[in-house]
Amino acid sequence: MFLLNTTEELTTERICEYIKLHRTALNERYEKLESYYKGEHDILNRRPKRRDDPCNNVVCNYAKYITDIGSGFLIGEPVSYQSEENDLSDLLEWFKSAEVDVQDNDNAEDQSIYGVAYELVYMSSDDSPTPKTASIHPSQAFVIYNNTVELNPVAGVYYHETRDTATQQINGYDAEISTDKQYIRFHLTADYALDGEVATEGNPFGMVTLIEIYNNRFLQGDFEQLISLIDGYNKQQSNRIDDKENFVNSLMVLKGQTLGYNQEEKAETYQDIKDNGVIELTEGSDLSFLTRQSDQQGDQLLTESIAKDIHKFSYIPDLTDEHFAANVSGVAMQFKLWGLLQLMKKKERYIKEGLRYRIKLFSAILAIKGKKPVDVENVTITITRNLPKNLVELAQVIGNLSGICSNETLVAQLPFVEDPEKEVEKAAEEKRQAQDEQFVMVSKSVNENDEE
Repeated sequence: MFLLNTTEELTTERICEYIKLHRTALNERYEKLESYYKGEHDILNRRPKRRDDPCNNVVCNYAKYITDIGSGFLIGEPVSYQSEENDLSDLLEWFKSAEVDVQDNDNAEDQSIYGVAYELVYMSSDDSPTPKTASIHPSQAFVIYNNTVELNPVAGVYYHETRDTATQQINGYDAEISTDKQYIRFHLTADYALDGEVATEGNPFGMVTLIEIYNNRFLQGDFEQLISLIDGYNKQQSNRIDDKENFVNSLMVLKGQTLGYNQEEKAETYQDIKDNGVIELTEGSDLSFLTRQSDQQGDQLLTESIAKDIHKFSYIPDLTDEHFAANVSGVAMQFKLWGLLQLMKKKERYIKEGLRYRIKLFSAILAIKGKKPVDVENVTITITRNLPKNLVELAQVIGNLSGICSNETLVAQLPFVEDPEKEVEKAAEEKRQAQDEQFVMVSKSVNENDEE
């Protein structure tokens, strides 16, 4: 965490020092985590001990599996927002225009891979500017906090490499810093020294516009502690294929017979055996193959043991397991996913903190445009787990909770409803129309009876 004393001024020189520290201390770690997610594991660097030994470098990408399943389970469904005291129509319209659902998914992925995610909120450049968001790679961003117990954000730093057009070598960095009052932009050399003029302009948001979202309090990725297990699984699978290849390429042992008296005759005989697949032996001779014995059962047990440890310590279940049947009830599924659900609850706290900060940023622009700002304290944020739903069971639960929870909260539980607020309004309107039609029909029937 980058901290600034409340008695110190945030100078451009201090920012340059922070950028250097961020780049040198974390860049190598981020590169390793990203390479594992992309399938570029250490097993690919393995070389054979002897020149003719088989050397299969098999990548079993558990890192990608852990991230994709975990982030998809956490936020595969769009986040919903409800408030009884705020009109959220303008805010949700801007959210839709900014495609925040895309950013939410990207942020959840970055959280899982790198242990932290960053989102930059900015104003669009069209004729009628509105707030937009962009996910920023953790190797290009960080937030500076004050050193009080509240850890309030002082500045958000976003920087990226610049390269020489001819050599494509890094020749510096462009940096953009947001504080609660202004944007600061400048260029750094490759040695992290200030280069040229510093440009400043007002910050319409009135807040730091870079949002930092933790994955956990230690900023670790979901598979970061499991890299040694993933390496072990890769090596085990590679060795098993090597053993099979060694078996196929086993040496022929011939007793009591020669296949030629010189190299030329032997080469001719070898080729003949290879072409025809037959070898004639003289009486009393014997042929066998020299193979290395492998413990296939032991290898299988070791492979399964490593795989179970990966699932156990990542809390990501093996969804191909027979215990995850399609007819499992919702309660039974909850028990099977208990560990994963606990992990997601921890991640969700940090995500909601970031979402509330996003609402504050958007609300600041609502106020500037003369619209009523949103009180974030009165907004309920609902993150729905992306699980197969038993709709019959879910309908029964919603029916039982009717009158206890608000209609909007209950409707938000339905996986096929994207906007609970509009859905409740639509249902109420349809109910009113049905009542009006029924009233007209009753009135018509009464009038006809009176005429008779």
